[in-house]
Amino acid sequence: MLTSNRFSVFLFLFCIVCDQCYSIIPDYIQVCKRDPETINECVRDSIEQLRSKLVKGIPELNVPSLDPFYISEISPPLGKNMRALQAVGKDIKVSGAGNFTIKSIFVDLEKMTVRARVRFPRLHFEGKYKVDIQFLVLPIRGEGTLVADAIKCNVDALLRIKTVEKEGVEYIEFTDIDTDITIKDYRIKLQGLFNGDKTLEEATNLALNENKAELMKAAKPFAEKGVASIILDAANKITNMIPYDELFPKA
Repeated sequence: MLTSNRFSVFLFLFCIVCDQCYSIIPDYIQVCKRDPETINECVRDSIEQLRSKLVKGIPELNVPSLDPFYISEISPPLGKNMRALQAVGKDIKVSGAGNFTIKSIFVDLEKMTVRARVRFPRLHFEGKYKVDIQFLVLPIRGEGTLVADAIKCNVDALLRIKTVEKEGVEYIEFTDIDTDITIKDYRIKLQGLFNGDKTLEEATNLALNENKAELMKAAKPFAEKGVASIILDAANKITNMIPYDELFPKA
């Protein structure tokens, strides 16, 4: 039998343990019931609630900052009108991703999919580049500073989910993602072309900005792969420590 004092201590410790059990979900993550009538709006609200944390990053979950975020190196695939000897960008800082708008979101926990359309009004890129390519009839050579802006970027994403069991508890895992990116317009400027020849540099930048369709077609697969990697990584880091039944309790 427990004495009164021992029972009080036991009850106190039990309350602490229970409080810890029910504090698994951080207060900045909104729980959404598995109700088809409300889940889409709830998940949208949850992402909006997370916006400020995503912009700054979530160190306790090892989620890096969204605005800005950094790309250490890119080597984009080039189109049929480009003959590549070398094309690489490094240490690229991307700003503006925190100003996203969720145009639509559909969560289907029976099919274990999430469909979303997100718009970024403007993304700004700054970094270093080194290039030696033939674009149409124009040779482009040099290295220096890259500055670019992408205007009205729409990202359509289809995420697939599965449940995984860890120590008898179910969790969700985002397994893969399909993305389709469309860009309304862009501006790009390469500084340092042709060993600093300003006349050739200006003419080349003009040509690059006048032949946008070809460049966007060439960059699209790389951009989609990069965005997919960022979304999958962040989504899994946010959800992989929260049991499925607690993140999406049954209605």
